[in-house]
Amino acid sequence: MLLLPGGDFLMGTDECVGDLADGEGPLHCVSLHPFWIDPHAVSNARFHEFTASTGYVTDAEHFGWSFVFAGLLPDGHPETAGVAGAAYAFPGRRSGSTQPAAGCLCSATPGAMS
Repeated sequence: MLLLPGGDFLMGTDECVGDLADGEGPLHCVSLHPFWIDPHAVSNARFHEFTASTGYVTDAEHFGWSFVFAGLLPDGHPETAGVAGAAYAFPGRRSGSTQPAAGCLCSATPGAMS
């Protein structure tokens, strides 16, 4: 794990390319407290160890659906529609897999942002 020092940074954009509904604008200052981060993608297997030992439930598991990166959607699926069952261990992704656990942590670590 690497400790990142935190600090202030500008997030978002004032350009018309940002999606305001996704919090991509307007440009605003965000302050982060120091936090730890893994320098490599977390595998499904490691994420499963974490959820099994802590009881953590992802937003996708809680709500039963999640948005998925548009490049991973099947042809014809609307890019703005959620995908039912799209959790880290959804059917087709084994929880013991070495695949990256994409989209697991939908919310910031409590207290990481202010």
